[in-house]
Amino acid sequence: MTEPAEARIQLAAHWLQIGHPERTLDELQGLWGDAAVDFRAYLFRGAALHALDRNAEAIDVLRDGLAQHGPFLPLLQVLGSALRAEGRLTEAESAYLQGLSLDPNEPDLLIGYALVCLTAGQAEKASALVERAASQAPESPAVDAARAQVAFALGKDKDMHRHAESVLSHDPEDPHSRALHGTASMLTGDSKAGYRSLASAAAANPGDRDLRDAAREARLANHPLMRPLRPFQRFNPLVIWIAAVAVIYGLRLAGLAPLAAVVAVGWFGFCVYSWVAPPLLRRWLNRKWGS
Repeated sequence: MTEPAEARIQLAAHWLQIGHPERTLDELQGLWGDAAVDFRAYLFRGAALHALDRNAEAIDVLRDGLAQHGPFLPLLQVLGSALRAEGRLTEAESAYLQGLSLDPNEPDLLIGYALVCLTAGQAEKASALVERAASQAPESPAVDAARAQVAFALGKDKDMHRHAESVLSHDPEDPHSRALHGTASMLTGDSKAGYRSLASAAAANPGDRDLRDAAREARLANHPLMRPLRPFQRFNPLVIWIAAVAVIYGLRLAGLAPLAAVVAVGWFGFCVYSWVAPPLLRRWLNRKWGS
């Protein structure tokens, strides 16, 4: 391979690593001859297309690479991820299993297969795969991120938050880490931290509507007019309702009917506020955010 071709491949890898997949494709476009069919060219092109959500194209490129070079773990890993993004879970599973047949303890393949299982609703199987990956790479941020997603699927919000904080500690500026941390913070009732992280992630990905909507909801939850409703964010609303009714009836049974009436009126007002305030604030924020 000529020196200019090697330099282009190295530069393509650099752009991909720092989050500029479109520049990766630009560098690879100029390759010809043997350099154009180098396994790294297939890998970087497929990974760049995947990063740009051009998954159908990525799948074709990666499969061409596998046909050219045979089973190669990085190609299989990215192929599995692109297939999962397209919802082609059976094919994604096959890609990961093919890779794991070559190296049963490869952490990235185990995590990728775990995410396929999560998408298919197999949280317990996903958890077992993630722990296998953790035994091989206990300090990996990818392991913590996968643990957070498993915890979310299992309804373990506190565990999700703990793992999300660990992920964020590795790279506080990474948008994916911010999005994960923001979601976990909102689930555990920390709306301030949730909004900061989700707003940061949305700003870094202006085209991601889901992130933008999540940041808007976090801003709503963090608005001063929502502070009286914080108990509903931190605890099960049904539990709060039962507690309020129990207090009102307890006061009546204790012979404090006037006080029970005051508490009942206050509780009714609080309920009306909880029904009226959020939609009005959401409408105002939607106008302010331009949607």
